[in-house]
Amino acid sequence: MLNVNHNNKMYVATYKEILLGFIVFCSILIILYPKSSLTKQVLAEQSNYDLSVLYLKNMLKNDPSNETLMLTLAKQAFQAKKKDLSFKLLRLLRNSPNREIREKAYQLSYKIAKEDYLYLKHKNKTTAFMQKYTQLQNIFNIIIKQNFYKESDIPRLYKESYFVNNKKDAYLLVQKLLKKRPHDIKYLSDAFYLSYKLKDYTQSMFYLDQLAIQDKQNRKKWFNERYFLLTKYFSYKEIESYIINHAKNSPYWSNKLISFYLQHKQYKKVSQLYMNQFQNTTSYAKRKKYWFKAIAVLQAGGELKAAVHLGDKYENYFIQDKQASIMLLKLYISANDLKRANRLSQKLLKIKG
Repeated sequence: MLNVNHNNKMYVATYKEILLGFIVFCSILIILYPKSSLTKQVLAEQSNYDLSVLYLKNMLKNDPSNETLMLTLAKQAFQAKKKDLSFKLLRLLRNSPNREIREKAYQLSYKIAKEDYLYLKHKNKTTAFMQKYTQLQNIFNIIIKQNFYKESDIPRLYKESYFVNNKKDAYLLVQKLLKKRPHDIKYLSDAFYLSYKLKDYTQSMFYLDQLAIQDKQNRKKWFNERYFLLTKYFSYKEIESYIINHAKNSPYWSNKLISFYLQHKQYKKVSQLYMNQFQNTTSYAKRKKYWFKAIAVLQAGGELKAAVHLGDKYENYFIQDKQASIMLLKLYISANDLKRANRLSQKLLKIKG
């Protein structure tokens, strides 16, 4: 026979009592762990990213328009290797009306895209990694174009500009770097080559001028670069003006001016340059050398009348010099100026007699 103990009765709580208990329980949780405090704890989490993502997802369900929350979830999802989720959130945030949110979204998008690109390249997935590289380039371009970076980011972004092969943005960034470090040889050199590639030749000349001043060890190299640039991309008048200006205090540019005039068959101008050097020295040997060169270049250029005139002008100055006299006799005869040749011969006979 079944023995029933009527003293053990089951108690069933009413609906009001259950509701009251839930409210009390929630109140205790809020007091002990306020939402803001718990949120901060999750945001500061540096190890259990999966748990953080789960919590943030639940928070986002209750506050779906909270972009700060979305950005945080995107960051934590990236750390938890849930890049698809992270990128989906960032795609939305890149269209945010809040500039700060957009900036952070693009910066993180670039970081994720670069990591994906390197992974795909390592796996030799050619089509996929090329598509990702294009995406990476587009994101980087927007970051620079929209100024989605701080001044402290510029050195890092400058290096990244080479990674994405963006010369235009690299040029923009190196110019910003030079404002802070105007004498930096590496930046000046980079700025020169970038401006040259982008056909900003006037600025290329400016950077070459600065390099010639700052990088004394390689000054001749920068001089040669300048001369090449001048003769290739500038007009005759611009080249002449530039070289004349620099030739005043530079033997290098003095010689380049001679080469420039010879290239353009300006023999009289070359002759005049040699005579300028003649006037600037008191050494008889040097004067003789420059006079010879001045006459020789006129002869080579077919300017015989001018050569004869120059020879005749300094005939008496060099009359005692046998080598100079012989050179003049040959000059007069080659120009068919027998009158001058005869006169010089008479002078030489008198000196010997």
